[in-house]
Amino acid sequence: MAADAWRLLRDGEAPGAWNMGVDEALLTTAAAGGPPTVRFYGWEGFWLSLGYAQRAIPEQVAACRAAGAGVVRRATGGRAVLHGRDLTYAVAAPASLLPQGLRETYGLLAEAVAAGLARLGVATERAPARAGAEGDFDCFAVPAGDELCVGGLKLVGSAQLRAGGAVLQHGSLRLAADPAPMRRAAGLGGGGATSLAELGCSAAREEVQEALGRGFEGVLGAALRPGPLTPAERQQAGQRGLEPAPRARAADDEGAQGASRVADT
Repeated sequence: MAADAWRLLRDGEAPGAWNMGVDEALLTTAAAGGPPTVRFYGWEGFWLSLGYAQRAIPEQVAACRAAGAGVVRRATGGRAVLHGRDLTYAVAAPASLLPQGLRETYGLLAEAVAAGLARLGVATERAPARAGAEGDFDCFAVPAGDELCVGGLKLVGSAQLRAGGAVLQHGSLRLAADPAPMRRAAGLGGGGATSLAELGCSAAREEVQEALGRGFEGVLGAALRPGPLTPAERQQAGQRGLEPAPRARAADDEGAQGASRVADT
């Protein structure tokens, strides 16, 4: 199922449009038969990312911008996530290298993230399926089925897109609690979530990336080898605005659980 080696990108902080553009470029590469990739990255300042089909409320967007937060829409579905104190991961690969189906692939990658967190001494559990979670605006308000939690509080939120024979999954691992004023501006609640800092894990971002990388290697059965973006990927990412390109949504695009997952991105 898995390739012997996957490309590893360990990026720094960047604006929302670039981050989402890179993830989409990695999906394009995977759909063309290019190398599977695992990417870790941060966000330049605070950004609210909206799911592909999520309604943008003008007053909310204005409040975010007034508070100094950008607003970007993901190509994946799911609910809103406030980025800035999180580590985002992305996995892009030909579908043939991952299990068939959204839930099966999500389960495998959740296992990889959980394995990485275990290396930091953080034990997670999978959330049970919850009816009605898709109606919440905030991704971290209620965990969807199989999302990673600690003590019932959500630690990681993820979303998946399957298109052109390839898979993109990205997700957000909370490193520290979001500032309350920023969450209020974004229209997000304060409950239902936790973070590594709140759990007593003081690992630096680089340590967290290293641990998660080891988790992916172990579960995927592949070596992660550092490699840069290609010129074509950089060009595609640089052309991305705050909104993804319109697309026809495939039948397996999001699935029942994927519709309630986010950003990591």
